[in-house]
Amino acid sequence: MKSTNIKGALYGALSVCAYAPVLAQETIEHVIVTGVPIEQSADDLAQSVTVIGGEALDRIRAANLGETLAGELGVSASYFGAGASRPIIRGLAGPRVRMMEDGIDSLDVSTVSDDHAVSIDPVAAEQIEIFRGPTTLLYGSGAVGGVINTVTNRIPEGAPADGFDGTVEVRGDTVADDRTLSLALDGGGDRVAWHVDALTRETGNYEIPGFAEEEEEHEEIFGILENSNIEADSVAGGLSWLGDSAFFGVSLGTFDTNYGLPGHHEHHDEEEPGAEEEEELPVRLDLEQTRYDIKGGWLGLDGPIEAINLRLGVVDYEHLELEGSEVGTRFDNDAWEARLEFLLSDLGQWRGAFGLQHTEREFSAIGEEAFVPPVDTSSLGLFLIEQRETERWQLSLGARLESQEHDPSGGLPRADDSAASVSFAAIRDLGNGFSLAMNLANAERLPVADELYANGPHLATGNIEIGDPALGSETSRHLDFGIRKTEGDLTWTVTTFVTDYDDYIYLRDTGVIDPDEELPVFAFSQANADFVGVEAELFMPIANLGNGEIDLRLFGDLVRAELASGERLPRIPPRRFGARLQYHDERLVAGIEATRHDRQDKTATYETPTPGYTMLNADLRLTVGDTMAATYEIFLRGTNLLDEDARRHTSFLKDIAPLPGRNYALGFRVSF
Repeated sequence: MKSTNIKGALYGALSVCAYAPVLAQETIEHVIVTGVPIEQSADDLAQSVTVIGGEALDRIRAANLGETLAGELGVSASYFGAGASRPIIRGLAGPRVRMMEDGIDSLDVSTVSDDHAVSIDPVAAEQIEIFRGPTTLLYGSGAVGGVINTVTNRIPEGAPADGFDGTVEVRGDTVADDRTLSLALDGGGDRVAWHVDALTRETGNYEIPGFAEEEEEHEEIFGILENSNIEADSVAGGLSWLGDSAFFGVSLGTFDTNYGLPGHHEHHDEEEPGAEEEEELPVRLDLEQTRYDIKGGWLGLDGPIEAINLRLGVVDYEHLELEGSEVGTRFDNDAWEARLEFLLSDLGQWRGAFGLQHTEREFSAIGEEAFVPPVDTSSLGLFLIEQRETERWQLSLGARLESQEHDPSGGLPRADDSAASVSFAAIRDLGNGFSLAMNLANAERLPVADELYANGPHLATGNIEIGDPALGSETSRHLDFGIRKTEGDLTWTVTTFVTDYDDYIYLRDTGVIDPDEELPVFAFSQANADFVGVEAELFMPIANLGNGEIDLRLFGDLVRAELASGERLPRIPPRRFGARLQYHDERLVAGIEATRHDRQDKTATYETPTPGYTMLNADLRLTVGDTMAATYEIFLRGTNLLDEDARRHTSFLKDIAPLPGRNYALGFRVSF
């Protein structure tokens, strides 16, 4: 593939072999990591980073990002039925975890409520990057928990070697009668490259092991989660000009989805006079988004700046919350974000990059569930990163200054504040493939609009939410410390982390029931808090079998979070551990994986415990034909093979929406 390699100059290469779950990709030496500002390998990164691509991504790919990544180390997910699930990193969720597509924010409203879907479909991803811990220097004060960056080829940086290639895939499953069709096409020549991708997906209500609720207030169907079906469509295309030392491209994409909110019904009096019963109408969410992107870069510049990288994303977003066929609430979000980054020439033994980022949002919600008023938000950030490498040490320093302004309607007070963040990272090479990694950060996060201005019933979560315009910034002091072995047959990593928060912003259950709405009252508050945890995984080949190899992966993670008063924070994922056994050769990849999710009984005030469960999955991928013209693959996957009644503690719907039951999925792919 011809490429100007602009991104390779600005961003680093991450060795796939440093990520143990990518068991069948030993032949791939490097992938580009768009979240790293200066060229580095995985061993050079002090921050805990996972990159998933190729066969590993194909194996776990689901209908949304939350379910795709829910099994990754240090990552859980919210759950609002099959249509909406958002990644949670180390117990941190919502605005503390930034969702990005090709380095630009998703610019949707998924942080406002767990029932709002992330507007990025993982089917379009060529790889997904998970950054655990603060990434506030590059991506803004909100990214104190981490970043999920979905990398696509929608603005291609090179053309296929033969001028054209593509992939067509069909898949289906048994648990929800999923029927998905997707395709991706790439083409071009020396100076022009283009890309097109499309997806259509339709599912029914998914199957569950029993009743959705143990205590029924209305009649339910055994073994089916009602109103859990999905319809989704997306189309995107991009065009790029490829110069000798420059690159410029544009893309246009649409994403539409319509999905049910399980357990949510609106009650309406029947029209007939004298009727005593109420009609229950299912609540659904109908989302439409159009996204425009621009990407450009220049290499080989003279003077103190070696290269420049430009990214711009513009989004026109709307979703309707439907009560039957009637519109209950309408959410609109017109937003854009721009990043301009400069790679600096070496200054002595130091190498660095600096840049600026600007984001504008016009958010509004109109209707019955408009618990947040219309708000215009503007932010501007400046950042600088410098790195130095010696014989045994790799050092990194960084700083960011950011200003943010919220301008709400309805006479509410404006919020205008600034935040500063600094970081220091070091890696010590111990020899023989062993290293120590340390990452220190002092980060400030500014409150988002719903934390400041929410005021009313939030029917999706079943609460009344009250914001506080007087909330200030929260400050976190974060330490990651890891020991790694990255060479040899046996590789492993153990990472511990602690984050100490001053004025942590959280949604507090007041214990009060509103007499009119008959809903509990929650208020956004601030208090000091501590998060501590550990993540560990081990990878080793255990036997050769025929022309292939059997590998073993062991993994586990744990996070504990509490206020300075000793009270636990809500919806923190429980301890988790598991193992994956996999065989792979040139044509076949087959694996079985078991993960134990412990009972979560370390709960917040008024929060109920969640039983533990064991998730047993198996998968198989077989190349059934490989010719000069095309490669043909068939894949099978079984999930929740024990048919567990699995309820995720991080979900607001855990008591009424269990995870899907036993499922068998079948797919076929042609690559040409």
